Amino acid sequence: MRLRLTATQCAKARPGAKDRWLNDGNGLYLRVRSTGGKVWIIRRKVSGKTTITTLGEYSDTLGLQEARERAGTRKSGAQTFADLADKYLTEVVERKHKRAAIPRGYLDRVMPEIGKKQVRDLTRAELVAVIQNYRARGVRAADSLRSTLREMFAYGQELGWIDHNPLLDVSRRVTGYEPVHRKRVLSDDEIRLLWTESSANARVLRFLMLTGLRISEAQKGHQDGDRWIVPATISKNNRSHWVHIPDQAKAQLPLPACSPTNVQAWLKRWCQRHEIDPAFTPHDCRRTAATRMQDDRLGADKVQPFIVERVLNHTLEGVMAVYNHAEYEVDRIDAAKKLERVILEVVAEGKPKSKRRAK
Repeated sequence: MRLRLTATQCAKARPGAKDRWLNDGNGLYLRVRSTGGKVWIIRRKVSGKTTITTLGEYSDTLGLQEARERAGTRKSGAQTFADLADKYLTEVVERKHKRAAIPRGYLDRVMPEIGKKQVRDLTRAELVAVIQNYRARGVRAADSLRSTLREMFAYGQELGWIDHNPLLDVSRRVTGYEPVHRKRVLSDDEIRLLWTESSANARVLRFLMLTGLRISEAQKGHQDGDRWIVPATISKNNRSHWVHIPDQAKAQLPLPACSPTNVQAWLKRWCQRHEIDPAFTPHDCRRTAATRMQDDRLGADKVQPFIVERVLNHTLEGVMAVYNHAEYEVDRIDAAKKLERVILEVVAEGKPKSKRRAK
């Protein structure tokens, strides 16, 4: 049993050679005509005979939720887990999360077990058992399922479908997951070695280190003169962002058209080839950039911590988050130039040392 239709699927449905019938469950279908129109249809069996009722053409005023209400697919007080999951994904996840497929995948996998059960009847013990059974896929995956379910049931409580969230006080102890915060930064030798690599993937990593960007921000953003623009639709905190790109960063452009996964796979092989252990990741280049802006080589010119946070597009905390909305344009440009200076000094200080070459 899979989750039912989403508003996005309905909006993006395109005609084919034949009419398509998209099933939402409970007899409700979106018929996508080969001629291009879309119409809501109810097909149900009454006394052994199939009856077909036309609700109306798909439109802004007769979308997925309106069609369900007209078809009576939701009865007051009898909402199922699948009902809540569908509403949560459509009205919360798809509006907030850039990778909505991830929570959808978690919920989709537990549908066969609890999808048809009414949300008001699901107990904490039953849900915890589902979460713990999910540990076969890994404790981190189980904990992600726990977080997804807890947020989903909190939304159900806000809707008035349930009186309390059964997972409100359920912690990581039920999954056994303990997050490990990475502290990996590149050493001087690793930076030098990376600067000798001619691969296009190495250009991506050097660009990340010189700008402090996330790999998705680098690959999906664009250049505008001396700035790299990260639209709000790409940034992690949904705020548009820019970073100054000094000459050494410009030298890495254009970046290759490939996925982050390709760069990560290449980097893993590259670290193995040079016997770099522990291996580093593209995101470690961002952490290295933040660290190098505080490098002792800068002396009294070290970049102030809150400017580093602005360069990284982190959300400021406390009073600054509420009142400080300054751009700090000059300081951010200066920080990028200082970072470039430090890295070039590291590169110029000696020849790269590869364990493999040493042998």
